[in-house]
Amino acid sequence: MTTEAILVDAITDAAGATAVRYGLHDDRGVSMDTVKVAEHPGGGYLAVYHSRSGRGRAFRVYLATSSDLLTWRQRAVLDRDASQPMLTALAGGGFLLAVEAGGAGRPAWVRLSHFPDAGSLLAARPARTFDAPHTLVPPDRLAEGTPHIAAAAADLSTVDVGFHYHRDGIVDRQGRGRLTGFRSWQAAADPVADKAIEAFDVRGNIGGRDDAEWNGTRVTLIEGQLRRGDWGSWRVFRYDRASGTAQPVPIRTHRGSVAFGNPKITVLRAPSGRTALLATMFVFAEGAGLGEAGPLLYYRELPG
Repeated sequence: MTTEAILVDAITDAAGATAVRYGLHDDRGVSMDTVKVAEHPGGGYLAVYHSRSGRGRAFRVYLATSSDLLTWRQRAVLDRDASQPMLTALAGGGFLLAVEAGGAGRPAWVRLSHFPDAGSLLAARPARTFDAPHTLVPPDRLAEGTPHIAAAAADLSTVDVGFHYHRDGIVDRQGRGRLTGFRSWQAAADPVADKAIEAFDVRGNIGGRDDAEWNGTRVTLIEGQLRRGDWGSWRVFRYDRASGTAQPVPIRTHRGSVAFGNPKITVLRAPSGRTALLATMFVFAEGAGLGEAGPLLYYRELPG
């Protein structure tokens, strides 16, 4: 098999994963929705996720740690009135967190927070934070969110971010932004990505995305909703930016779930010490197999 085929098979076959956990939650019983995992530099793993909590049931972004990728200890609340977190380990050390800030009656926007090391992350104390202004929707309404950190210089001189924007207040579509010097933001729509997903009769939202690289091959996933307002019609697609094309990813679970969103993928070292592809999805109840609804985490150990 080619490197690309190995990665795609690992993403597609949740039922054949090395390990899998449906309905993922932390040690306090909090559902780990839209979870993204990264390696802890001191050993073990870090996860960021959101869940509704507190008065008014607003979203909060949480941080948890694990030694086995399946059981998680909640460690901190990283942001309040925020959701859709994405965590990236920086080449020079430290972490960059991206979230969809706002909600609860306020238009959402992209927020980026820099944590110089794991200690500051665990203490929920960012060294600096940037709130991106709306660029593709009016500043006082609609939303820009579901961020994805596409690339980040070690010194954060440039950060490339993928996100969605609420086009015409009707559907979410793709955008791309660049943060320069952690103070200057520029963004534009990404109609090429939209067109690739729309080719599969996607007429609802096109939202979250993520990518991972192994042995020089990069795989990018994007979620798309076939029918607007139909939670059971969410699907995951593989996107090739070079060709501007996409392909469905027919994820297989133990009991035949079909509705998946919020795809996140990470190449990391598994608890066994081997390299693995870890994937997380949200399985919507409207298209879930028995006992499979909610956040799903699974990983496949890779050859070599």
